[in-house]
Amino acid sequence: MQSRGKMPSEQDFFNKIKTTGILDAAKNLGIDKNEFINPKTAEYYEDHEWMVIDNSEVGIVINAVPDIAKTDTIPWEEWFMMENEIHHHVLFSVKHEKSTMTWQGEQDDTNHPKQVLGVLWHVYNDISITPFLNQ
Repeated sequence: MQSRGKMPSEQDFFNKIKTTGILDAAKNLGIDKNEFINPKTAEYYEDHEWMVIDNSEVGIVINAVPDIAKTDTIPWEEWFMMENEIHHHVLFSVKHEKSTMTWQGEQDDTNHPKQVLGVLWHVYNDISITPFLNQ
């Protein structure tokens, strides 16, 4: 039997994705669940906080939030439906070559994860729904 040490297994990650409602939300948005349950996603996103938020403007939003201290190179990502199209926002805390806009949430915002509020985010809408670190 091979020891994995403290590293979470793919199965642990897949269970986290399922129990946080990510797979149900993906289905509702028309996103193939395999975008989120594959070995690359398990490896690159195991430390992200995954959550589904019912946004008052666009409805269901899937969020993958890394450690905020690392968002200069590892983005916060969100997937949602707007104007009958799936949007995949990739947000960095510093200007990224693909960034086309900025966004900053107020501290009383309830439509976004609490840990992202108060930060000026550099955003782009990725034409691919594949998680950024898997591309």
